[in-house]
Amino acid sequence: MYTLIFVVLFVLLISTVLSRLGVLNLFGVSIVFSSSMEPSLRRGDLVFYINTGYQVGDVIVYCRTPSYCVVHRLVDVSPYNRDVLITRGDANPVDDPPVSRDVVRGRVVFSIAWEFWVPLSVLFTAFALYDIARSGALGYSYVILFAIMFTYILAVYALIPQPIIYESVEPPLVMLSGVYFNPADCSVDIRYRGGLSLTNVSVHVNSVYLDVLWFGEREVVIRPPPELLGHSFEYRRPLVIEVYAQLNRIGRLLGNYTLLVGGRDLEPVVQNGVLFIKNPNCFPVTANVSVRYSDGAVWSWANHTYVLEGYSYVAMEVPEGYRYAYAYIYWLNQGDLKWIGLPLRIG
Repeated sequence: MYTLIFVVLFVLLISTVLSRLGVLNLFGVSIVFSSSMEPSLRRGDLVFYINTGYQVGDVIVYCRTPSYCVVHRLVDVSPYNRDVLITRGDANPVDDPPVSRDVVRGRVVFSIAWEFWVPLSVLFTAFALYDIARSGALGYSYVILFAIMFTYILAVYALIPQPIIYESVEPPLVMLSGVYFNPADCSVDIRYRGGLSLTNVSVHVNSVYLDVLWFGEREVVIRPPPELLGHSFEYRRPLVIEVYAQLNRIGRLLGNYTLLVGGRDLEPVVQNGVLFIKNPNCFPVTANVSVRYSDGAVWSWANHTYVLEGYSYVAMEVPEGYRYAYAYIYWLNQGDLKWIGLPLRIG
């Protein structure tokens, strides 16, 4: 009976060592040393894995070094590179760094709780050593010596730092296609091109957090506050757009872009002695109006400031009693002072 058990354990040990070394990867065992997989797997559980097919949702074993292996669940496969896997512990809030298929040793097929395998292992070892010592072939001193040597070998192996196996993972590429301002509704369209998709997005404009109107695999649409757009249009101050995004769980995007907001000039017209100033833009524009009045002898000035909201207009009439009136309208466009003078009443 002992012979059969020893043979099974010896084959399992040799297969595990070869699997860890990547020489002949068939099957093996591994012990869970952390609580990252709870409640599926607990600290101290013994897992058995087989080098067979696996898919998203399976628990796999991958080894960074022959003595450092990780038992985590496969949560995604990179669409950009099918040889790059994304894993995560069930109890972990974030994904692990990308893993190459080359370091995967197999899929976990079953596990044994530590409450069962640890006592059984201790009992089996104790009975085996007792049986060997009692047989007379070896004395108690030899059994103790072998136990000490075995413990010493395990301790030395655990203390020797193993070389790190470096993985060559091709970095994911996402490139900016363009940043476009839509003057019809004051939205900004940020477009990308590349092999990865946006999975989570947040945007700041001039250090102000904005709600994202919509985002797709390679596109983000936002609407900056009208005041920022108007200020950019008037003073030629570019918007500073910061985009933070996750890319298919295998990377992150940090984009910093500038955008100048263009627009049309104000449209002042006079109809029946009434001054109308129209704002054809979707954002507010400030108009300063200076009106020169005269009753035929004395001239006087009146100044008015209007903030015209997007697609709005303002109307201003000349007070009664004045025979002459001229209006001078001023506004800013890309830092340039624009103006126009119009007669409101002549004689």
